[in-house]
Amino acid sequence: MKYLENQPEELLSKLQANSTETLPTAATAVPNPSLEEEITTQMDFEKLTELCEHLKDAVKEILHSGGLYFRIFSRVKSADSIARKIQKGQYGTEENPKKIQDLVGLRIVLYYYDDLSICREILENTFQLIDGWSRSKYSSNEFKATKINGVFRFPEEYFKLYKREAWNLPIDTTFEVQFRTVFFEGWHEIEHDMRYKSLLPDDEFWKGSEELSRVLNCILANLELSDWSLVQLFDQLSYNHYKNANWELMLKSKYRIRMDESSSLDSRILDLFDKNRDVAKQFFKAERISLIKELLKLDNPSVDYNLIVSLMNKAEVHNEEITAICDSLTDRQEDRPYQKIHLAKLETSVLFHLEQPLLHRETRKLEAEFANAAAILYKWARFKLGSVFEDIPAEVSSYRNTLPGYQLDAVYQPEEMFFSIKLHHIDSRSIGTLWHFHASIKPREDGNLQFCHLTSMDMPRGLSAHATFNRPSFLADLSNKVGIMDIVRLGSKAHFATTPEELEQVLQLVKNPHRRLPVILIAQCDPESEDLSNSGPWSHDMNTFTVNGTRLAKVVGNYSHVYMLDHVLIKSYSRFLSRTPKDTSGSICIFWQESKKKNREFYTRKMVIDTQFDFNRFAFHDVNIHEKAFRHKLAQIIKDEHVAI
Repeated sequence: MKYLENQPEELLSKLQANSTETLPTAATAVPNPSLEEEITTQMDFEKLTELCEHLKDAVKEILHSGGLYFRIFSRVKSADSIARKIQKGQYGTEENPKKIQDLVGLRIVLYYYDDLSICREILENTFQLIDGWSRSKYSSNEFKATKINGVFRFPEEYFKLYKREAWNLPIDTTFEVQFRTVFFEGWHEIEHDMRYKSLLPDDEFWKGSEELSRVLNCILANLELSDWSLVQLFDQLSYNHYKNANWELMLKSKYRIRMDESSSLDSRILDLFDKNRDVAKQFFKAERISLIKELLKLDNPSVDYNLIVSLMNKAEVHNEEITAICDSLTDRQEDRPYQKIHLAKLETSVLFHLEQPLLHRETRKLEAEFANAAAILYKWARFKLGSVFEDIPAEVSSYRNTLPGYQLDAVYQPEEMFFSIKLHHIDSRSIGTLWHFHASIKPREDGNLQFCHLTSMDMPRGLSAHATFNRPSFLADLSNKVGIMDIVRLGSKAHFATTPEELEQVLQLVKNPHRRLPVILIAQCDPESEDLSNSGPWSHDMNTFTVNGTRLAKVVGNYSHVYMLDHVLIKSYSRFLSRTPKDTSGSICIFWQESKKKNREFYTRKMVIDTQFDFNRFAFHDVNIHEKAFRHKLAQIIKDEHVAI
């Protein structure tokens, strides 16, 4: 958005006046009360604080998964601070049109100096970096506190929490991340208060005490030396343990990650290291960053010595004996992440909503189809609340009961072929959270059956939770055993179109005005126009599709249509799209239902491969990063539209 073009005239005049007047220093600037009031009016700081917590939790979870030693702090810039910055005339004016980029700030304090580069890479691959990193610049004969700052875009999925129109202020939808080492953390606080916010320029601040300024530089030099020396110390310690065959201590001091202190290395690995020191040496020589990247591929791993050896053997060493030993070890249980919870005002979120007719086959009685569908829903409800309401009948029937925090209301009228079930219960893991489920089956005017389901959740306004979508577990069972319809039958498998007749059927579905759910078409890559010589056989080979439609359909197939088009249909399909065959080859298109009143969304193969996601959870996973990430993005697009009722 262009700030100067979209501002209310009154606010714009305030900013322009501030930019031309003689401005006070940063320390003495007094914000215009009306400007501060305007900022408070336009911006929802409570929601911004919640968004900030989401970002903090996301980064915390990622770094914790990598086993790194760190502390993390966060803040949202106050209205007073924003007003001071704007009043200085450095933002949102014709002379200085740039925007404030650190509305939300994260500060990550690292224990080891070499983690700075590692964490920079992690953040770069996880969020969308703006304009590169900024860091302290100084010559070889001067010392300054190390500062590494990066500005990132707000992840779209998190910014949706804001629930308000974007503000008309010179503030970008970005957040800043600052990296510091633990030795420099205290120094940064001193510098910020004593220098950055000082009323005097630096030369006057030290006037008459130049020798103390020199001492300060010596302190800075010692801090930098301490950062460097700490890493060297543990490297040397690791080498000493290697020479003395203290294998566990060698691994601990070499890799310097958080781990289970009570764990021990498997005796077979210890024996192998004792007998073959060259194998142990490979683990001593391996790169620490390789271990961290392997840990990031796991979900909150419980780190012990055996896991370290297993991952490093997989990443760098590749010893067959180690592989055999690690494969025989018992699978490890993953740690559950701690979730901070609060009590606050409840807000309602719709997590799933579906209203579709059920499949009716001429060979089946409608009454039997109704009975099967009602039994599936009833069995699901009984499974969820059977331990609370122990008197729920085993067979489908009407039932009503209420206990503190729980409610179940089932209405079964087989004569009218009507069944409705409502569940309400508290969340046993999140304080102050209530779940609501309402599912029903009833006759349609055309004589068939209509299925409806709504899942919603009431949760505290300030709760840092990520629940945005929740598909009922019975849906797959209902789809497989009875069938859910949207012109054609839905299911958890992708459909292949390999002939012109099949393509025409797909396009008729796309154009049908009565369709209620989106259609996703994934075109196979044309071997004549794409360099895919290593892709292998072309018959439904998933490597020849930009996105794996069979996996996508497992996630969204019961509430959208997923089709995969053979490459021989590219020319015909491109004419339907009014695009070139080259653009259509390997493309993905979402055709929204008419009720959405949205244009189709088209992605070329190059767009998918080149896309950088603002929050890429799969950054450190194996091969096909773009396929996995874009498939995740497609699923999220469908889910977001699905709950937007």
